[in-house]
Amino acid sequence: MAKKINWPEENALKRIDKKLARVKGSRVRPAEVDPVESIKYRLCEAVVRYCVEHEMSQRDLANLLEVSESRVSEMVHYRIEKLTIDRLVRHLAKLKQKVKVQVA
Repeated sequence: MAKKINWPEENALKRIDKKLARVKGSRVRPAEVDPVESIKYRLCEAVVRYCVEHEMSQRDLANLLEVSESRVSEMVHYRIEKLTIDRLVRHLAKLKQKVKVQVA
């Protein structure tokens, strides 16, 4: 015998949809990306790693890098279309993180 599912009411679903529309999740690196996107993704990864290792909030990182919190949010959520390689490298240099460029 099938168990009856209790679905939320229509109004509750609409409220949930509104909240989810405002949420910015992190982007996942697709399997096929061009080299520039791949580099940006890896640089963002280094920023995220720094935040985790130093237990920093996005606000703390923004203050350290002297950028807006929205810029930091773009980095930690991998919004690579809004970022440039040179800017990401400069941010990592401010964090005293080594960046190695290799041409294969």
